[in-house]
Amino acid sequence: MMEKIGEYEFTVDAYLTDFRGKATLPMIGGFMLQAATKHAEERGFGYSSMTSMQRVWVLSRMAIEIFEYPKNDTIMIIKTWVASANRLFTERYFAFEDESGKEIGYAKSLWASIDLKERKPTNVLELDGLFGYITEKANPIEGLTKIPALKDNYEQVSDFIVKYSDVDINKHLNSMKYIEHFVDVFDIDMFKEKEIRRIEINYISEGHYGTKIDIFKQEEADYTFILEMRSGDVNVCSTRIIWK
Repeated sequence: MMEKIGEYEFTVDAYLTDFRGKATLPMIGGFMLQAATKHAEERGFGYSSMTSMQRVWVLSRMAIEIFEYPKNDTIMIIKTWVASANRLFTERYFAFEDESGKEIGYAKSLWASIDLKERKPTNVLELDGLFGYITEKANPIEGLTKIPALKDNYEQVSDFIVKYSDVDINKHLNSMKYIEHFVDVFDIDMFKEKEIRRIEINYISEGHYGTKIDIFKQEEADYTFILEMRSGDVNVCSTRIIWK
């Protein structure tokens, strides 16, 4: 049996950084998904095993906290492990370190298993091997909280059509593209003065290729924002972004 906690190294190349020479939030999210994919595949409940059963993992909710953004030409180490599982969901945690072993952030995520054809939830408890890898390793950040619906005093700040470069293997909006479109609604001057300390995101429905998506924003508190993606009257995704 392999180690319960997987550890993976990623190089922060220049093309993955922003104008400050720091890793972007969508890039870090992409590294997270690569680490999760490798961890699950190596332990027998990844893409190959799931597709053989006509199933696939779908990211449902996520929270990322970054204490220090890694810089260009540095190594980012991501540790990941399965924290819990029940019939509907499995919870996966992440820890981020720099090459010296310094902790620079954490993340929590919730995943569902769905049927490839019906796109309906399947029973996570039926997956062989998954439960042998559950570990109680601590993750100090706040858990996955409920994001309130927008009410009064919100504004539409952007819109886009889901295009080729937005979609994943299922021709649905890639989970990191949601984050990319959300952070792009903020002016570049905001990034000169502050950092996104925490992002929480709830994936509610799938954004299909060719769909028009509208983005709405409301300031919940000082430098804390609630944003929604909507396709017509359907809420596709909600996020809370906290700046420091």
